Amino acid sequence: MTTFKKALLASIVPLLLSGMLVAQTTAVASDNTERKYGRFTKDNDLLTPRNYREWVLIGASVTPNDMNDGSAAFPEFHNVYIDPNSYGEWKITGKFRDGTLIVKELVSVGTKAAPSGNGYFPGEFNGIAAMVKDEGRFPDRPGNWAYFGFESYDVRTGAIQADEACSACHQANADQDQVFTQFYPVLRAAKPGSK
Repeated sequence: MTTFKKALLASIVPLLLSGMLVAQTTAVASDNTERKYGRFTKDNDLLTPRNYREWVLIGASVTPNDMNDGSAAFPEFHNVYIDPNSYGEWKITGKFRDGTLIVKELVSVGTKAAPSGNGYFPGEFNGIAAMVKDEGRFPDRPGNWAYFGFESYDVRTGAIQADEACSACHQANADQDQVFTQFYPVLRAAKPGSK
């Protein structure tokens, strides 16, 4: 082997090894990142999700009282977020992976007038709700989805909801796997094969 080839090899090998180390570190970091989303107590109560506003916002809807005969079931804005790992999986497979965590942030309807015109504008934060797909934790729940309600942002855990409270509506009306993808253009656009 010539001196040039030896020198070239000597400079390339450390780069390759460095690249392998970075790849391994990234994989470990991804695993650690994934663990921080759906965290549970030993009794499978969901700990209040933190930093969910840094996740992927998949939709925001509002069902105001004045468009629902004065008594909407949910008369507020719903800002809906999915954890980044599940969104990444969705973009590849078009399915909700085991471990998917979706957070619904409830925001009151504030004013109906703004410099841009009349409409419905967010007011104050009212709380959050969440749904988690976890076959190991919730094998007897429909589709392995469990739903949680949180009294406030400050509580430690959310209370698991009865299937008839949330799941029944999601099963009857959601387009895919208990998720209202029909109302989330971000998910529809990212699904493999979409235009």
